[in-house]
Formats: sequence, C-alpha cells, structure tokens
Amino acid sequence: MPPPDILRYPRLIFDFDGVLADTNPIRVDGFRLLFQGFPESKVDAMVRYAEANGGMSRYEKIRYFFKELIGEPVSEEKVVEWSARYSDLVKRRVIEAEAVKGSIEFLARFHRPGRFAIVSGSDQEELRSVCQARGLRGYFAEILGSPARKEENLQRLLGTQKWQARECVFIGDTLNDLTAARAVGIDFVGRNSGMVDWRIIGGVPWFDDFTDLTPPPAL
Repeated sequence: MPPPDILRYPRLIFDFDGVLADTNPIRVDGFRLLFQGFPESKVDAMVRYAEANGGMSRYEKIRYFFKELIGEPVSEEKVVEWSARYSDLVKRRVIEAEAVKGSIEFLARFHRPGRFAIVSGSDQEELRSVCQARGLRGYFAEILGSPARKEENLQRLLGTQKWQARECVFIGDTLNDLTAARAVGIDFVGRNSGMVDWRIIGGVPWFDDFTDLTPPPAL
C-alpha cells in the first residue's frame, strides 16, 4: 500500500504517544514503577493490560488495576492521586524522549494557523506542559487529553474549532484511536509504532514515520 496522502486534508489531528514521540515504552513502564509495591503477578498483569490497551487513559487503567486486579474499590479522589504519582514518574522521560522520525520537520514545514491539533489519552495538563517543554505548543490549535475520552475530545475539537469531520484526519497508532475516529466520522491513518500490525487491519492506510509522508521540496 502506498503511503497515505494526509496532506490532502485541511485539518490534521495527531495522537501524541507513538505518533509524534516514541514514548509508548515509557508510558507502559510507568505502571510497573507506579505499582511496584503490589504483588509482582498483579503488576505484570497490569503491564500486559497497558500494552494491550494503548491509547486508553491512565485514569481508566488505574481504575482497572484496583477494581479488577486488586479487587478493591477505588474513589475518584484516589484515582487522581495515583494519576499524579504516575505523572511524576514519567513526565521528564516523556519530555526527553526521541521524536518520531521526521515529525518535527513535518510540523514545521506544513503548519499553518488552525490546521493541527492533538487528541491524546495522556493527561491533558501534563501533555500541554510536555509539548511546551518540547517546543511544540505553538503548532497546535488545541491540545486535548484525559480524563475525557478520545471520542469526546474529538467531538469537542470539532465544536470549538468549528471544523467539519469530512475535512479532518486523525493520525494514531492504536485500535483505540481507530475506534474513536470511526465513532466521530473522521478519517483515520495509522502510524506503525509497534502497537498494532496495521497490515492485518483491513482498509486502514498506515505509515512507518513522517519521512514516508513528506514530498521532496520543490526545486
């Protein structure tokens, strides 16, 4: 399959982890560090769950850990507390992580006001701070994250920016991203971060890195 022509869309919406930055291993490892005082079998199960559910917010994963693996009720106040601990463990590493090849050049070359946005499963305030620290904040009309779900944030983005679904493409790297895009009626392109084998997902265009998507400069 030839590389998808995402530049034909007036509006490009990016996931962050695994699309703009190679941070998925950091995110998964964060749960092992977060829950290291619990039984090893439970922590291993949590890591497997995090790997299998890329794109899901940390809030949902923390609830799953306590309710399904530990068998204890967890209040929303506690979920927020554990989420803050998780952020403390991973934020600096996320800021310093490698960019996906060609992503910075792509943003710089094709940005124009009101064209790009981020919708991510990462905590919204943390992600905005990360993007600021990485020098990316100015490229995006909006940066939206959890605790809201991705499909909710996609709908919110269309409303606040007055974008039409037909003029947008969502670029993600997980089945969660694909499901959210389809729920809102937005076209989807997959990035091959290793989370999903897009070759076996019918009808989904995909790419390896942004050099696949970037035409050579005009002479």
